[in-house]
Amino acid sequence: MSDGGLLQKAMEQQETGVTEIVADAVPASTPAAGDGGSGLKIGLGIGLVAVIGMWILSSPNLQSDYSLLLMIPLALGGASFWYIWNGMDRKHTEVLAAVLILLLSSPFLTMSLNSSTISITDSTLSSDATTISLTLRESGGLFGSSSGDAEVSVTYDGDETWSGTVPFAIDREDGYGKYGEISLLIADFYAGNTGEDELYAVKVVIGDSAPSFILASDHLQRSITQTQGEAIPAMGTGNDCGGGHDNCVIGAGLKAWIGLPTLPRAGDPNPAPAPLPYAEFLLTAVLSKEGVIAISYPVVTVMNGEASWESESGTYGSGSADYGEFGSILPLDGSVDDFSLNMAYIPRDDWGVNDYGCYTFVVDVTQVSPWSDGSTISSLMYYELSEEGGDGGSANTDEAWTEVDSC
Repeated sequence: MSDGGLLQKAMEQQETGVTEIVADAVPASTPAAGDGGSGLKIGLGIGLVAVIGMWILSSPNLQSDYSLLLMIPLALGGASFWYIWNGMDRKHTEVLAAVLILLLSSPFLTMSLNSSTISITDSTLSSDATTISLTLRESGGLFGSSSGDAEVSVTYDGDETWSGTVPFAIDREDGYGKYGEISLLIADFYAGNTGEDELYAVKVVIGDSAPSFILASDHLQRSITQTQGEAIPAMGTGNDCGGGHDNCVIGAGLKAWIGLPTLPRAGDPNPAPAPLPYAEFLLTAVLSKEGVIAISYPVVTVMNGEASWESESGTYGSGSADYGEFGSILPLDGSVDDFSLNMAYIPRDDWGVNDYGCYTFVVDVTQVSPWSDGSTISSLMYYELSEEGGDGGSANTDEAWTEVDSC
């Protein structure tokens, strides 16, 4: 072997020895003890806070006003995933994500099974028109059914008129499913007639549900603001008349209209008021001449579209009539039918005073609280009973009943 070959071999052995010494002198880098376990613990702690926060902030009452608060537990959930994922050497990604999603959504899954949403679907007026029943239906809640106390409030034109606590339960069923009812006494919350902007709204709070509902306007128009009256002459001829008259006034048919004012229209500057079929009121009607009563009609009581009074054995009709079904008119019948008047009139012979002159016909309507403050709504009409028809100084041959402006 040549000297060059021996020298080359010696140099290679020296380099190998140096490399081994350097490798032994520099220790291999290892992960810091406990780093993975520490990240896992931090992630689990943040995850626990996120789940608890989600349970608290998922309340419907909070969500209705502060829906963005859910971003807090969602952000914490993302941080928890990152720490746990790194603590597990970034393995089992799908399983970890699925578990976190299920935990964060658990409040909503639980509520969908055990809680429900209540909605008001309808309102019904009782047969006597004194109460309104609300129909409430439940949706959701496979294993839950709402029951307990309901907090109810009613507002009129934005102002609260009544509030209270009533028992409630979903304890009935029809073709549409299960439902519950809450009944409200109208006299408890009534504050005035409904209008275009004046509406009644009811709100019911049951658990986490707080539905509201606009009550039907026609059920809550009860306060009378206008009345009209009319005394129509019943005319007789020939043998019906005395004193040589060809035509004469043999009686009067009395009528009243009660309700709300309506707009004038062409050919009818003073239209009859609109009816209030659910109004309760008392009506009096008096025909008089210079302070002397000719006819004092019995007091008429009207409730829920039914008018009644003392007929006095047929002197004043049948003692009953319908109001509101055919408009706002209320005929005040007498004892003699007249097809031309389409009602029964009160004979002139039965009047307390029946001679010629100016007569006043007054219709008064009163209501009690809460429908009114007790003030009287009145109508006043004037009529002249007179003779006419004589020509050239001859005796008058006719009688007339004429509406006049005043007496």
